[in-house]
Amino acid sequence: MLKSIPKSNITKRKFQVYKLWNVDDSVYPTSLASTSSLSEVSQSLYQSVKSKYYNNLDGNIFNTFGSYKNLADILSERNISDTIYIIDIDRNKFGEQIKKKSVKLTTNQGSELVDDGFGNIIDPIPTYNFTRFDAELAILTIEQGGNEYDIDVISFDLNNGAIVLLDDGDAETYYVISIDFETGVIKFTYQLDFEDIGIVTLSYGNVFYSEGIIVFNSGSTEDLDSYQLEYRSTQTIYETEVLISVKAGEFNYSQNPSAVDVVLSGSYYFETTPILNVSPAKTVKIKEIEDINQRRFYSGSIDSTKVGTWDDYYNSSSIDPTGSYLAPYITTIGLYDDDGDMVAIAKLPNPIKNLPDYDLNFLIRFDT
Repeated sequence: MLKSIPKSNITKRKFQVYKLWNVDDSVYPTSLASTSSLSEVSQSLYQSVKSKYYNNLDGNIFNTFGSYKNLADILSERNISDTIYIIDIDRNKFGEQIKKKSVKLTTNQGSELVDDGFGNIIDPIPTYNFTRFDAELAILTIEQGGNEYDIDVISFDLNNGAIVLLDDGDAETYYVISIDFETGVIKFTYQLDFEDIGIVTLSYGNVFYSEGIIVFNSGSTEDLDSYQLEYRSTQTIYETEVLISVKAGEFNYSQNPSAVDVVLSGSYYFETTPILNVSPAKTVKIKEIEDINQRRFYSGSIDSTKVGTWDDYYNSSSIDPTGSYLAPYITTIGLYDDDGDMVAIAKLPNPIKNLPDYDLNFLIRFDT
């Protein structure tokens, strides 16, 4: 017996799945690209990367490729040095794109870099470049993207690293983890946040999630000839859900030959095609079935004097301790397309008895 499934009973939803990958320089060696390199390949690679990812940064969303945090401040997020290091991941190893905020790179010196979810490679500890830290004038000058921002310093405690900065008239307390006057790098416990100026942490490069490319600037990182890289790939899975409703009395004909009457319209013989090394050609008898009807009366195969009818169910089903009436059990559900071809088979974990006076609902899910 077949039954049409209304479109309202079929739903499709999509969700993303992620796979964790751990690779190193032996899998994806770092490519060096530079404007000053004598190698034409290196120069060509540099110009290709710069042209696609670092040109046309005029704040136009149509000209800007990749992710960014603030389109109006894109120049501070996309800095490219004269020499860059590139890690190019195989498409088969990142799927549709690298999952945002999943990149973690560890250099052979033990330094750790991560992505911020907006395409920037940063230190997990908020890090900034500064050009001046004047204790007498009480000014801290942060440098970012060629711009300098003067921040008023109210106090700085060398014992615990507490520094109080003035933000639009309000005093905000931060904690300095380290400060290097030689390199001009200062690290805080958490990111600086000011209302009147937008300051972002120091970027060591960029990750282009949909391309599987990670670009590092020279001088901003340590030697990348050896590294450990962790990231997650992204793949979209589509789940189809089908609600199958079996009304009372539907699909309730037993397939047991003793429970049904089969009306044949005739028969004929058919010669099968031989299959080499499997089965020879043979003639089989094909029976044409005109109708199948439920047998109203049945007798026991051991004792023919024991006779029963389907009507017994309605009289005695409530006191049936064994469930022995000829109500079939559902174990398998087949789904067919409009052409009658089977496209999916669902196996139930436990057989379900199809009682003639109860509706049944089955929910089938499969991924594509």
